[in-house]
Formats: sequence, C-alpha cells, structure tokens
Amino acid sequence: MFLYPFKTIWLKTSAERQVLADLIVQQTYLSDADYRKRDKMAKFFYGMVNENEFMLENIGNNRIPDFFEGDIVGVGEETYVKLKIGALKHSRMYFLYWAILLVGIVFWFRALFGIDTVDAGIAYAFSGIVLFLLGYGFYFLRQFHLKTTSGIDFFRGLLQAEWISIQDVPSIFRL
Repeated sequence: MFLYPFKTIWLKTSAERQVLADLIVQQTYLSDADYRKRDKMAKFFYGMVNENEFMLENIGNNRIPDFFEGDIVGVGEETYVKLKIGALKHSRMYFLYWAILLVGIVFWFRALFGIDTVDAGIAYAFSGIVLFLLGYGFYFLRQFHLKTTSGIDFFRGLLQAEWISIQDVPSIFRL
C-alpha cells in the first residue's frame, strides 16, 4: 500500500542460518551484550539477533529505513529471510497518527460548514494543525519510500542474497 510505511520482502541465500546471524551481529550493538562494542567496525543497528530471527533499529545509516525485523527460515544451503522493513517500530503508531488526523479533519469540516458553533480562532488553529500533520505525514512517508530500496540493497549485499517473490518460497516457510 502506498501510504503504509511497512514493507515485507523475501530474500534467498545459500548461506546457513548461523552464518547469516553472524553477518548481522557484525553490524549490530546487541541489546543482551550491555551495548558493548567488541571490535572496531562501525555498527549500524541496535537490537536482538539469533539464528532464527532478528529485530534491528537503525542507529548509524541515514540512507536506510529505521526498523528491520526478520525471520530466518530454511535448511542447509537453501535459506530464506523474511525481511519486514518499517518506518515505525509498530504499526499501531501509524494508525494512531492517522486516527488523530482523521478526527482533526472531521472537526475541521464540521467547523468549516457551520455544523458546530466553534470560535473562529479554534477553527483556524485546528486548520493549521491538520495541515501540519498532513505535510509531516506525507514527508515522513516519502522519506520511507525513498529509503526502502537502499535498505533492501543493504541487506541483499550483507547477506549475499537475492530478492525473490513470495511464490518462490516453499509454502512450509511462508507461515
């Protein structure tokens, strides 16, 4: 969906699950390691990584989206990564934003068409708030959509994987 700042893709790689987890760990401050940096490499993420899944927040690369969640599935050298890319940590924040905006627009239209007797100053203030929220929302979504491709390319390069469609993933792994 165009206005929804979340995207799910599938990657296929020939590496084993533990190797994929190790590649991601090299780029991550681990939440269960007391934020210690064990080497001199630049770290791009903060989060949790194991050989089955990962949850990462971008802290060091401005060209990729802010949140990544992934499930690593597969056996042996046929491994699939379900990568969920998001501009927000949870979709409920996105729905909360749009609910506030919708209530503001309804209030604004009711005042505009004279259904409610509202002071003109309040109506103008709400107009400004609604226009600001609309502008910020579209800017926020545009930035996410511009960063999505580079985020996918980052993980394709990191995991040495190819981007595949969901039909190419065995049905046992799609759950």
